[in-house]
Amino acid sequence: MWTETLLGVPLIFWGLLCLAIAVAYYFFWPKPGPKRLTPRSLREHIVLRYFHSLVWVLLAVGAFLGAFGAGATGRWVALLAIPVYIVFLVSVIRDHNKEEAARAARRAGAGNRDMGAPL
Repeated sequence: MWTETLLGVPLIFWGLLCLAIAVAYYFFWPKPGPKRLTPRSLREHIVLRYFHSLVWVLLAVGAFLGAFGAGATGRWVALLAIPVYIVFLVSVIRDHNKEEAARAARRAGAGNRDMGAPL
């Protein structure tokens, strides 16, 4: 029952490690900085706040299912982590790009004001 391994390490250990990482990312996530120019939508906030932890929870559940003899189901649950992670990464990149565009627009506007040009 507990003999299933990944890279020679029991799946129970992998599951516990994944849960530990999920808890860590629950507390340490990409928070908006105090000098942020653009607010995040509710969707962006939810994805950036919870999806990375969700990836690790899915991997942990997959490992636990595999350890307890439901290997096929465990693999499918673990594979669900891939699209969740892709959504998370796309959101991180879009959030970064949105903030950079707002900063660039602010710099461009400040440059025009400094030169006496109308906005």
